[in-house]
Amino acid sequence: MAESDNTSVQVALRIRPLIDNEISKGFQNILEVFPELNQVKIKSSDKAFSYNYVFDTNIDQGLFYQKCVQDMIQNLFKGYNVTILAYGQTGSGKTHSMGTAYSGQENKGVIPRAVNDIFNFIKDNFTYDFTVSVSFMELYQEVLYDLLAMKPRDQCVVEIREDAKSIIIPGLTEQPVNSASQALEYLIKGSQGRATSSTNMNAQSSRSHAIFTVNISMQKKDNR
Repeated sequence: MAESDNTSVQVALRIRPLIDNEISKGFQNILEVFPELNQVKIKSSDKAFSYNYVFDTNIDQGLFYQKCVQDMIQNLFKGYNVTILAYGQTGSGKTHSMGTAYSGQENKGVIPRAVNDIFNFIKDNFTYDFTVSVSFMELYQEVLYDLLAMKPRDQCVVEIREDAKSIIIPGLTEQPVNSASQALEYLIKGSQGRATSSTNMNAQSSRSHAIFTVNISMQKKDNR
């Protein structure tokens, strides 16, 4: 949620570029973007759609994060839950945008950039003590896996349960972390255990839904 917008849910449309396979077959981009209106139009038609943000194929990872995600990170430290959800068909670029296949190289997606911003805020804040932990799970073929359990995959299955107040996942691993680099190490380790296979779009496409969670606890130092 951006500071200038009071809505709790915002939608960003990011258009991926055509891949080599599509270009070789003569496919063409049929979308026209109007950034000043946050609108996308289907060429040769009168069909247009508006969103909170619209990004053309040439948007880079850093600017994409800065424009539609970065302002939300500060809300974590105001006591709000923040969820960034990528939705789209297989091969549409969800893993790329979110960074759940992060390997420590450049071209970082949303999650690595958000983790860095979280720890930069903590580093510069002297009023509170912070406790941070991360968890990483994968939903694949209706089975939920704990990606940080560091066990054989068939021993990493966890269950979703519901109590009187919320949805809980008993036994899900939460790893305490003290730095961005440590949190990203768990992101890398967990990503290596995800289910992948080749598709027409990607030689190693993610075949599952994955959720990387950063849990932050704050306590004023004078409350000890």
